[in-house]
Amino acid sequence: MSHEIIPRLRKSKVLTPAQFSCLGGIPTLNITNGCIFECAYCYARGYRQAPRKGEVHLYTNLPHLLREELARKKIIPDWVILNTSSDCFQHHPDILNTAYEVIRTLVDRGIGISFLTKGLIPDRFFDLLKISPQKILAQIGLVSLSERYWKTYEPGTPSPEKRLENVQRLKNIGIVPEIRIDPIIPFVTDTEMETTTLFKRLREEGVKRVTLGYLHLRPAIETQLMKDLSPLHQKVIESCFKTQDWKTVGCSTRTKLLPKALREKGYQRMKEIGERFGVTASVCQCKNPDLKGDLCGSGEARMAISRRTTKQLPLFQC
Repeated sequence: MSHEIIPRLRKSKVLTPAQFSCLGGIPTLNITNGCIFECAYCYARGYRQAPRKGEVHLYTNLPHLLREELARKKIIPDWVILNTSSDCFQHHPDILNTAYEVIRTLVDRGIGISFLTKGLIPDRFFDLLKISPQKILAQIGLVSLSERYWKTYEPGTPSPEKRLENVQRLKNIGIVPEIRIDPIIPFVTDTEMETTTLFKRLREEGVKRVTLGYLHLRPAIETQLMKDLSPLHQKVIESCFKTQDWKTVGCSTRTKLLPKALREKGYQRMKEIGERFGVTASVCQCKNPDLKGDLCGSGEARMAISRRTTKQLPLFQC
């Protein structure tokens, strides 16, 4: 599906504090409203201000506004989190050009960058990122190597194989990326075979750490999945969540979690498989407030950011 990229002039403040408990308070920045990838489970597609399907709003004045905002600040932020509701590396030249200017602005000022992407990082970005690799925290989103999963849930993204190319290229410039396996789809991507195939490949790529998070539902996500998925996948998801009540999780006041026992069993199975391949798997507590939490990738990022800043920030478990 081709997307219409609609230029927009941003008028509000560029850097806004993250609302996630794991990274609360750290400045965030989104280059677009909407995302070319349009993953079936994406919560941002359900925002009231989200553009229509097939549209992406690009803040073309963002690099200029960012430079102006940083020039006015008495204290320059040590770190910025990129694209909490979109992706830096959406495959459109105008989006990539804006992303490049934003990252260059941050790197030139010595500001650290944290990002999660399901995209393919273009060549020219590596020249920027290698300037200060110790100030880059990178996660690659990868739930499954299955083409069936990819075409069903993430058809707008580069293939899993393409995403894995990011891992070696980041390692080559001194950045050790982690993998975020999220959202795990129950009885689809958490099986023994699926998990073993994925962790075996991650070992081959030299990945040492992953973060796990099962699918959770918000009303808009539930509606999207029922539209985007086949009847079989709809039935699987409906059956898993049918006994669950809506509750407050993080900054969302209406969320359904999978049954606790299902998640506990699934996480334990995936952790044990990870151990066999020398990969440490941590659970995202932001999406599992009822479980004993690990410091997931975002939580570790929070710790790393705190360790690397002159002003110590409070730590959160994610």
